[in-house]
Amino acid sequence: MLVKVCFGRHRVGIYKMDFATKEIFKRYASILIGKPITPVFLNILVTSVCDMRCTHCFFTDELDDRPRKKLQMKTDEIAKISETLRGNLGVLVLAGGEPFTRKDLPQIVRAFYENNKLDSVYLMSNGQIHPRIFPDVAQIMDECPNLNVSVALGIDGMKEAHEKIRRKEGSWDKAIHTARTLQQMKKEQYPRLDIQTCTCVMHSNEDTIFDWYDFLKNDLKPDKVNINYIRPPSNDPIELQFDHKRYQQLSDMILEDTKNAALKNRYGGDSGFFKAAVDIYMHDLIAKTKEENKAQLTCYAGSAGAVIYDNGALSSCENKADVLNLRDYDWDFNAAWNTDLMAERRREAGNGCFCTHESNCFYPSLPFNPKHLVKIKKLESEMKKVAKSVGFEAAKKVAMKA
Repeated sequence: MLVKVCFGRHRVGIYKMDFATKEIFKRYASILIGKPITPVFLNILVTSVCDMRCTHCFFTDELDDRPRKKLQMKTDEIAKISETLRGNLGVLVLAGGEPFTRKDLPQIVRAFYENNKLDSVYLMSNGQIHPRIFPDVAQIMDECPNLNVSVALGIDGMKEAHEKIRRKEGSWDKAIHTARTLQQMKKEQYPRLDIQTCTCVMHSNEDTIFDWYDFLKNDLKPDKVNINYIRPPSNDPIELQFDHKRYQQLSDMILEDTKNAALKNRYGGDSGFFKAAVDIYMHDLIAKTKEENKAQLTCYAGSAGAVIYDNGALSSCENKADVLNLRDYDWDFNAAWNTDLMAERRREAGNGCFCTHESNCFYPSLPFNPKHLVKIKKLESEMKKVAKSVGFEAAKKVAMKA
């Protein structure tokens, strides 16, 4: 279905309504009148267990905390959250800790797939636990055949820089092996599987970050290249001290290479170009936020997006304190979501709150800011045209060889 999309004086254009766009526009009217909406983006830190102690980690104090581990949400409790979400879900992020340390990861994904028409899941991983990663990804793909699955591998540069940051010898080779194995799985059996790299720009990798980007672009060639701006608290505070201009320069390079088809840089599925356009667009906006030290958009954390921690705590984002615990609401997400406590947090977020954190502020909020949505849809259109052109040229070359 093609629709003409306008928001006041902002004319977005005429577009085919993919799943993500439909879910965003369904919520738009409620946003405009201040009515609570169900999140289109949900980030669940499913565990505090991790096999690494990275220098830039913001979750260090919670990792492997034994009393906390006893409070880790069980499979049925997460399933009940899914059942009481009362809305379709565009993106589910499962993070940690290391999410593949959980034995029930496929069951968690399937719950949201069945109950919330889940469109995309991002599985954040350090890529170390091969005996879990490959069979779990295969099980998820088999049990959720229409789901777009993206394994987001945290690789923070070339071997020396990465292993200094990750504090684990041999971890770079393992992560690269994970990426290449998943790429082979995609090629042979699972076309809806995407492999992305997530690189946090910081002190320990700033001098070699462009060498790493060259490796990604010309050698590893993941489906999607993501960069993150390091945020406090950091396990090692020195990591927060780096040249901000390098993040901006890298962001510009990714944008230009994507526009020129030198980098694939998109997700699969009908919404893949749109979600990738949000990613790419937000990098530049994050750099601008840091440079000007002021909000560049209205934040809808706590409305369009939510964060749930391994112990059941619910928050608008990872930068703010927990608002409440779903345990106290018998795991009824809707009941907790519509409390006065969450309403107050939503007002706080929308009243000029800003940060440089991708997944909690920018990713869920950008589509609900009309002036930014117009630019994102324009970038999406440009990306589609380039991809179509590249596909046509590739097909022509094959035909000529034949």
